[in-house]
Amino acid sequence: MSRPIVSALLATLVLALAACSGGDGDAPTDVEYTQAVVTAIDRTDFALARITRAKSMDELLQRMAEAEVAIAAAATDLEEHGASEAFVDENEKLVKSLKALGNDVGATAEQASQPGFESLLAGAAGLSFENWDNVNLALGSLIGSGLDVQTLQLQAGT
Repeated sequence: MSRPIVSALLATLVLALAACSGGDGDAPTDVEYTQAVVTAIDRTDFALARITRAKSMDELLQRMAEAEVAIAAAATDLEEHGASEAFVDENEKLVKSLKALGNDVGATAEQASQPGFESLLAGAAGLSFENWDNVNLALGSLIGSGLDVQTLQLQAGT
């Protein structure tokens, strides 16, 4: 190959690698971080809301398992996105709490699907997860620090 073509290919490769690695490695701005949090919470709310609309026990358990995956993915995406410097500690708490909430939902579905535990969810007016509160505490801390986000919105009985 000619030298100009090789140079052009190398330049293209360098730019592609820089784009894949996130460029210069700067932390996201507060606006970018806010959007990442809003997206993670919207995904979590959506996954949890789907559970409440299940029409059968099998569908309920399936949706709970799906919610575990969706919440874990939202937490991982938020973790990988990173936080602006002012919110690093709060982001770690939020990511940890989201992962734990997803785990709680999945573990409950798994236990309820085991022989002898079929009635665990039958007739339940609602489920309470400590990590739901932990997610909202982490979000409350972000809100108190000036970030324009909301807590999880799914309310019992909806």
